Amino acid sequence: MTFQTRIAKELMRIAHCVCASGLVALCAGLAAAEESPSQKARAQLDQAWSTFQLQLDEAQDSLVNPAFFPPVGTERNLAEGHRYLLGHLGRLIEQEMRLDPRFPEFHRSVDMLRKHTGENPDAIYLKAPIDAKGVYRVLGRAADVSEWRDSKQRIQGKKAPRLVTFQTTTGVPGDTGRLEEMGECVTQTLDFVNSFDLEVDGDGNFEIWIAPERPEGVEGNFLSSRKELPCRSKQTSEVREATSLAVREIFSDWESEVPLDLEIVRMDSIGAPRPPIDAEWMSTRLENISSRVRNHIRFWSLLMEFPLEIRRDANGDGRRNLPVNGMNDAAPPFTAGGAAGARQLYASGVFELEPEQALVIRVETPIEPHYMGFQLNNLWMEGPDQQNYVSSLSAHQNPKAPDGARYYVVAHRDPGVVGWVDTTGLEHGFQAMRFVYRDEPTPEHLPRITTELVDVDDVARRLPKGNAKVDSKTRTEEVATRQEHIKRRYRNY
Repeated sequence: MTFQTRIAKELMRIAHCVCASGLVALCAGLAAAEESPSQKARAQLDQAWSTFQLQLDEAQDSLVNPAFFPPVGTERNLAEGHRYLLGHLGRLIEQEMRLDPRFPEFHRSVDMLRKHTGENPDAIYLKAPIDAKGVYRVLGRAADVSEWRDSKQRIQGKKAPRLVTFQTTTGVPGDTGRLEEMGECVTQTLDFVNSFDLEVDGDGNFEIWIAPERPEGVEGNFLSSRKELPCRSKQTSEVREATSLAVREIFSDWESEVPLDLEIVRMDSIGAPRPPIDAEWMSTRLENISSRVRNHIRFWSLLMEFPLEIRRDANGDGRRNLPVNGMNDAAPPFTAGGAAGARQLYASGVFELEPEQALVIRVETPIEPHYMGFQLNNLWMEGPDQQNYVSSLSAHQNPKAPDGARYYVVAHRDPGVVGWVDTTGLEHGFQAMRFVYRDEPTPEHLPRITTELVDVDDVARRLPKGNAKVDSKTRTEEVATRQEHIKRRYRNY
């Protein structure tokens, strides 16, 4: 091989190595540019998913671990507890994944699956996320509002809900999983308007504006999203900002009252595109969902065990805050204002019934409330199936007896009288009542509640003479009305 040939081959080898090295570097650079972000996203989402699974396991453990005071582990309590967990999970998936204060929409915070907090069986609960810096407009339409005020409006014989309340609130009780949050004013109501004061036109149309301050030129219905509020437990006050608009539509006449039509918009987001999600957003949502499921299960079990003392005298003072087979006096809620309906009074008690026992509750109302409802709750603080059982009664569904009082009869089997409330087989739970007045009653005009534990076969003899009887055919029709209304309330979908 000549010298020239050897030089040429060496130059070719060097050139090949240089090119190969360059290609390797180039490929490595391209691979780094292509794979690093996806690898980072994968690692981030894998970690979030692991946390999601871990915290859901902790939530499931909270259903049975005595450290978190769950109900006694009967077959029904365990089965309902797992359904309860899934209800929280479904609700929080929708909240975290779907709701955005920049692009608000209403969603059901409670329905026939997603029950919690001793929800009112007469109500539909809606929420929409808001940002206190934004300006929002709610448009609504109600059927006949003559029971709200004088109106000639009629829509196929249907009526507006008995009571509607709109509230701006700072949060949801239970997110921390700690009872201490009740004294920290985590959840408060900033502002509210209900159907007593809501401005509605002759066709049932209305609008509500929500903003830190009333927008220029806006008159009529307005809710503040930023306000200085006192915190009595801390003896301080501070400026609080709303994170949601809460809506309660409460139905008393289940045959005739129908839900509102509602929509909400943020004025500076109309027509704007909603940005796509990324790994950071998704990871945060996964961790939020699972931690909130766990924390809510723990918080409400703690609430049942200690402030409410559903199972025992937890503080050892010789009494139960909710009397067994009794009822306490009607009073404002002791929980933070953001959790309870504005201007509602509550009365509660525990029931513990043998198979042939009945609890007869007599309620005298010197002034008739605008709305009154009675319900049962299981030990997860859920109302039992109100669609297929008479497990709750509104004032419309339980008219006054001949002596002017109302009677509620809590029993495992039908005693054949007006006012029966079906335990649905629950041996232990609690009953609750809600009262809403157009004008705040004076103490002497508050409801008067007495209770008596009797044999179920003696119920009819314990009620006033002339009290109405109910046969099996009428009871079946009563349940059929409930089934029809619940489907209409939730619009069958």
